[in-house]
Amino acid sequence: MSMAIHALERASSPAATLTQRIRAEYDEMPCLRLTLAQAARFWNVDRETCRAALDQLVSDGVLAQGRFGYVRV
Repeated sequence: MSMAIHALERASSPAATLTQRIRAEYDEMPCLRLTLAQAARFWNVDRETCRAALDQLVSDGVLAQGRFGYVRV
């Protein structure tokens, strides 16, 4: 099991809240494009938690991970 999944399991409620926050930001700013490092700073969370939330949104079909960061689908 990946570290990102473990990060979500350790803090499922905060991770769910973070996922909702990220989704809301991308809904408000459809052209938003952030790398993992930028996203972690933007939402003031550690990289593993941020990666887990972003990867969940990629799995849900909300975001795509491109060469230059995460973008809305």
